[in-house]
Amino acid sequence: MINEMNNNSTISSEKKVKPTSLLSNKAVLLILSSNFLGKTFIINKQETIIGRQEDCDIVINDPLISKVHCRIITDDDGKFYLEDMGSKNSTYINDKAIKKSMHIIYGDRIIIGSTIIRFYMEETID
Repeated sequence: MINEMNNNSTISSEKKVKPTSLLSNKAVLLILSSNFLGKTFIINKQETIIGRQEDCDIVINDPLISKVHCRIITDDDGKFYLEDMGSKNSTYINDKAIKKSMHIIYGDRIIIGSTIIRFYMEETID
């Protein structure tokens, strides 16, 4: 945001940031917990499997994460959904355990095992 002071008034010029995932179907997971702080993963396909197993799309070596823990699905409208895959320690969105496929949006806090993740979608500046 740009602020200029002129004759005791404030003029504000602000650029708007808009998610464009409806067009590109891309998102980013950012790990915020100390075990892998700052590690990022790009979500750019219809189904992304997360777990400890080496053949998962995203492998996180957290002992509290199941071999195949959860998945992120992108639908035809560009919406993202998180689904627990029967994990032992559950999957959480914004501190609530999920029991079925749940829509995730920009900034959601995801917890799997002891790993805290933020979900972000691709953006552009208008």
